[in-house]
Order: sequence, then C-alpha cells, then structure tokens
Amino acid sequence: MVLQSAADLKRGYSLLQRGYRLEKRLITNLGGISFLDCVEECLRTTRCLSVNYFQPAQFCEVNFESKDSVPKLFLTKTGWFYSERIDWDKDMTGPCSRSNCLVNEKIVPTSLGQCTCKVSDCGIPVNEGYSLETVQDGDGIGISKKMHVTCLEGFEKQGSGLFTCQSDGFWKADLQCIVEYKLPGCFEDSRKRVLESGPHLLQTNGRSQCASHCATLGSYSYFGLEVDDECFCGNDIRYNPKQVATRECDFPCRRNSEEMCGGYWKILIFSS
Repeated sequence: MVLQSAADLKRGYSLLQRGYRLEKRLITNLGGISFLDCVEECLRTTRCLSVNYFQPAQFCEVNFESKDSVPKLFLTKTGWFYSERIDWDKDMTGPCSRSNCLVNEKIVPTSLGQCTCKVSDCGIPVNEGYSLETVQDGDGIGISKKMHVTCLEGFEKQGSGLFTCQSDGFWKADLQCIVEYKLPGCFEDSRKRVLESGPHLLQTNGRSQCASHCATLGSYSYFGLEVDDECFCGNDIRYNPKQVATRECDFPCRRNSEEMCGGYWKILIFSS
C-alpha cells in the first residue's frame, strides 16, 4: 500500500460505517490483510463499489454493489466495517491509480514496476428470466467463485442454477429460464389449419423458438407446435377443433427432445 497523508485517510475513516455488512453481492474475498489493503483491493478492481471488513479475522470482502442499490442486504453485523469506493483517494494504489482496465478486470503491479490488467470476475449473471434471489452468503462473481441463480416467476427453470466463474472470465452454467406460456391444450388439426399462419418449419423447434418466430411475423395471440418442426401462429383457435388429451401431443420437438411438439395432425397450442 502506498503511504497517504493523514488528511487523505481521514475522510475515508470518517465515512466508515462500523457494525454493518453488505451481503450477497461479493466479487471476491481475501483473508489476512489489513483494512487499508482491503480498500486498495477495491480501488484496483474496476467493478468494485464497496468493501466489508471483519476486524477480528482480518477478512476482506470486495463487493460489486453499494448499500444504496440493495438496502435490504445492508445489515447490522457485529465486528464488521463497511466502506465505499468513492470515499477513498484512488492515488492509494500508487502508479497503478490510472488504469484503462475493462469492467471485469483489475489493475495489478508487475515485478518491473509496471501495471497490467488481469481478469477479476465473470460479471453479474444477466439473461432474460434470471433472478439473484437464491444467491447464498459467500457466493461471488470473482474467478473460481460460484453463484446460485434461479428463474423469475413466470419462467420455467431448466438446468442447474449453480454458476462457476472460470479463469477466462466466462461463466460455466447451463441454466435456461423459459417463459411459461399458458397452455389452452392439445387439439386435432386438419388441412384447414386451426391456427391461420403456418406451418413454419423451424430448424430447432420448441415453445421459445416458435413464440419468437411468430413475434417476428406480427402480433399473435397464440402459437402452436405440431409434429417435429412445425410452428403455427394465430389470433384465434378456428373451426371449433376437438380438444384431446395432452398426452396425444407428445411428439419430441426438432433438435429439442426435452420439449413436446404436438403429434400427427395434433397441435399443442399456447397463448403468447
């Protein structure tokens, strides 16, 4: 740590919040370091906005959010200190105080007195339907850290919610959050076609694929899946078709065998 004047440090210490900790917004943690070294770690890490520090164990937590963005996670905790990046002079990092590192990188000094950028994290998992409500204490987005992610209400969860941050800065994960479409049912189809637009033959078929395809064609109230690769779109379920048991619409979708795509002259209709 670069030595700072008393005036430089006084402001940071005056804004220190004792007895508080921001939970479940961790980039990474480090043990056996001083509080000022913890602050410096934050200043070097582009994405860092705040730190928690547990004095009895000299334990540092580097966070990607601050208390104002997630007040419900800012809790009273005996022995902890909370501090924000903006409360400290970035010149604490010495020659590495001016960096052009990317948002998922940190600036680190080299043995030759230079500074270089190094991947620090995998970023906040973001995708349609993702929710951080299941993040556990100790989860983090830093290299080698893990994070528990789930799906928002209204989305079906497929795959594991456990994300692992790899050394290249990319998550290892297979979670998919699929929009839960309402299912009017399985109906008999005919050459007149129950839904007016189709069949559209999709290379990969399924609920999200067909719904997305119909959205590119216009504003439709329904979409339907029929034997393998057929996708239909429509605003009405026409000709008063006979509804049959859903098990009669159990033909696997093209290149998506986990989903069912109707059957022979049987259309599985969803409201979009």
